[in-house]
Amino acid sequence: MPVDDVRDLGDDGVMDLSTLFDAALRLIETHRAWAGVIFGLMAFGESLVVVGVLVPATGVMMATGALVGAGTVPFLDIWIGGAIGAALGDSISFWVGRKLGPGVDRLWPFSRHPEMLVAARRVFARWGWAAIVVGRFIGPLRASVPTVAGVAGMGWGIFQIANLGSALVWIPLLVAPGTIGAFAWSLFEEGDRRTGAIVVIALLGAIAGAVWLARRWLPTRLD
Repeated sequence: MPVDDVRDLGDDGVMDLSTLFDAALRLIETHRAWAGVIFGLMAFGESLVVVGVLVPATGVMMATGALVGAGTVPFLDIWIGGAIGAALGDSISFWVGRKLGPGVDRLWPFSRHPEMLVAARRVFARWGWAAIVVGRFIGPLRASVPTVAGVAGMGWGIFQIANLGSALVWIPLLVAPGTIGAFAWSLFEEGDRRTGAIVVIALLGAIAGAVWLARRWLPTRLD
């Protein structure tokens, strides 16, 4: 571990989430050639059953968009690495569900929080294969829906079509706010405040529209 990171350790030897957040971004920014791999590992952890609960990396992944917008990190590397990592994570989560079957209820954290699987089962019952796509964009369901799909005996081919397709779409949408925000900031710095304001308003409108659609079409309760 680098000296600077060791200094960031608290008295109990554990880094808080804000420190981990900053460290992860510094890692991506410093090792640009490995940015895609590092980002892919984050997407993998986010999409992996059990691990996704322990390692909430969505915030870091979204913030990486600012590095993309600033030209620090190439988007193509982030897109490819992230999509591969997310698809692999969901594939393993699906395999766990297929392997354990109904016994997945005894797997932590589901054994302590059964409502997590209840929510995933509800979404899967309503949407079928499309639940894989829907769940990709909802943190609490991201890894649990593929697991439920595996338990339900969903076909491997259909699952992978939904899995790969949603992974390819999820990464650009995840980093888009940070990327567009960084672009708008560069416009403000260059003195083009009008265009910058238009970009910010368009971004906020897109986010508001996405939230409205989510509330309109997705389940209102996850428990």
